[in-house]
This record gives sequence, structure tokens and C-alpha cells, in this order.
Amino acid sequence: MKTNATSVAAMTALILMGAAGAAFATEPTLPRSERSFGRLDADSDGKVSVNELKPKAVKRFLRLDDDKNGTVTTAEIDGWLKRGIEKRKDRMLTRLDQNKDGSVTRDEVDAYIDALFNGADGDKDGGLTLAEIRETSPRRTGQRGATGN
Repeated sequence: MKTNATSVAAMTALILMGAAGAAFATEPTLPRSERSFGRLDADSDGKVSVNELKPKAVKRFLRLDDDKNGTVTTAEIDGWLKRGIEKRKDRMLTRLDQNKDGSVTRDEVDAYIDALFNGADGDKDGGLTLAEIRETSPRRTGQRGATGN
């Protein structure tokens, strides 16, 4: 019973962290990666101006405006976060819940991690380099291909 409670607590923590990450992804922020900077730097001058930043940031935030009235309400933010949490939960269960019983055991997590690690260890030396991880990990989608036993 303790293992099941621990699994539920861990899953809950992961879901909440995912929701927090999703929330920040919509809030207007300054770019931190080369990729996001490059998308904003429309004239490729190596600088992002407020005129390049603002339209994209506003458009991204206003995606939360379900009724398209130009105002994002607390209810719309809550709805967006709940949809994100549901998607994340479904994705986690799809990846981790091998026997599809609606819960994830430590054994299922261990098997998933083993498959994830072994799939990335291209030279099979028992260690991962950043290059191996980057070669085998789909960009920003988590670890789609990993499955347990």
C-alpha cells in the first residue's frame, strides 16, 4: 500500500510541475534559448526589439481567451491549465502504465527508465553523453519511444 501511495504522490508532483511549466510557457517572457530567440528576431539582426517581441507574446497569451473578447479571465486560465494537466496525465499513463490498469507502479517506472536509458545509450557503454541524449530524444516531446519490458 505504501508503494502505491508513493507512486500516486510522485505522479501528482509530476503533474503539478508540468502544469507550472505549461503556465510559464504561455506567459509573456523573454527568449532564453537560441531557437526561441531566432524565432522572434524577424530581421535577423541579432537583437529582438519590442516590436518583434510584443505581437508574438500577445498572440500567444490571447490563445487562452476562449470567448475571443480580448480579455483573459481567471476561469479561462483555470480551464487552460486543467486541459493541460489532463493531457499531461494521459501522456504519462500512456508511457508508464504498461498494464493499462490506471496506476503506475515502481516496477513500471523502473522498466520505463531502463528502456529510455538503453534506447539512448548508442555505444552501449552503460553511460550517456549529452550527444547521445540529444541524438535519441525527440525535441520537446519527452521520450515518446521508450517502453518498458
